[in-house]
Amino acid sequence: MNTLKRLWVDISVVISIILLFFFIPASLFPTEAKFGLLSLFITKFVLVSMAIIHAHVTRKIIFHYIDFAKDTNIFNNIMIIAWYVIIIFAWSRGG
Repeated sequence: MNTLKRLWVDISVVISIILLFFFIPASLFPTEAKFGLLSLFITKFVLVSMAIIHAHVTRKIIFHYIDFAKDTNIFNNIMIIAWYVIIIFAWSRGG
């Protein structure tokens, strides 16, 4: 349940953006929003939100034995931080 508390913002953002594009017709968006900066911003926002969800779920599956709050080994904490950074960087670069 604690995992859902941490991820509810990212999950709700991804779902709301997908529903926004699904239910609002493209004719309502201005031309700049279709091909410009807003489109890039929304795309990156979705990719980073999905990356956070992906990093958190895979971290809980693969490294479930490392408790970030209680672990005193600094190398385990650095490894978890690197795990998040690498996955978020890979998703935000487009794949």
